[in-house]
Amino acid sequence: MNWWLELWAAPAALGFAVLFNVPPRTLGWACLLAVAGHALRRAMQLAGCDIVLGTLVAALLIGFVAEWWGRRNRQASPVYAVCAAIPMVPGTPMYQAVQALLGIAGADSADVAGQYLISAGVSVVRASMILLALALGIAAPALLWPRRAR
Repeated sequence: MNWWLELWAAPAALGFAVLFNVPPRTLGWACLLAVAGHALRRAMQLAGCDIVLGTLVAALLIGFVAEWWGRRNRQASPVYAVCAAIPMVPGTPMYQAVQALLGIAGADSADVAGQYLISAGVSVVRASMILLALALGIAAPALLWPRRAR
């Protein structure tokens, strides 16, 4: 198991953080949170969990830590959370769905086209569930951890 591969989540988070014009003092924290979330998702997958459940738990970690850091540093928590969660966006299932849909165009028979359509549907559902898990995990802390009135 190559755990050092999880470190590649940091440059992805850094790139999007710079693209989103995140304050410089938050860049390191967003990268650290991206690596932690990606490593947690991978550890859960190695433990036998589905990628969707692993993504949900990792996104919850990212969301709660981002909310805590945001409150502690008087920053908006999405500054940390969104950039840290972007490396977990399901690019592979999305690519597989598009490839299967393109395969329908070159299919010789209805049976082959049906297999491509099923493959595309499975990939679209998997990608959608991963995106939903990311959204729920990032949004849950703001909904479950109310702010105190001043």
